[in-house]
Amino acid sequence: MKNLIIYKSHWELIEQLSVEQVGYLMKGIAKFSKGEEVTFTDSMLIGIWLVMKRDFVIQTENYEKKKEANRKNGLKGGRPKTQQNPLGYLETEETHNNPQNLKDKEKDKDKEKDKEKDKDIVNSTGSILENKLKRQENLSEYLDEFFNN
Repeated sequence: MKNLIIYKSHWELIEQLSVEQVGYLMKGIAKFSKGEEVTFTDSMLIGIWLVMKRDFVIQTENYEKKKEANRKNGLKGGRPKTQQNPLGYLETEETHNNPQNLKDKEKDKDKEKDKEKDKDIVNSTGSILENKLKRQENLSEYLDEFFNN
């Protein structure tokens, strides 16, 4: 087996283990991936391993089914040549509605919105500072009048 996927649900189980137990489990996963027999004596590890092994077996079966389907399709010559489905590279214009282009446009719009927000913050901060300075000046003038009279 070339790859094994460890799901989030597996990690939730693994979090219950000690560091030493996690080490034994990882060594067991490595043995399993090499096709070797895996056995544990710790009952906690046995329970978690049974869950993970079931998922690994399902992953392997699904991978084998996909490989077989791809092999059969390859023997048929692959994708048929049609006008709607031509072989080779397609040349597209920049303006073509490519999902990637749409994502880029959305990112650009988000960046523009962020710039506007930043400008608003700077402007509001500037206004706040100006208002504060005016209040301080008014207070100074008031205090000068109060104490000088």
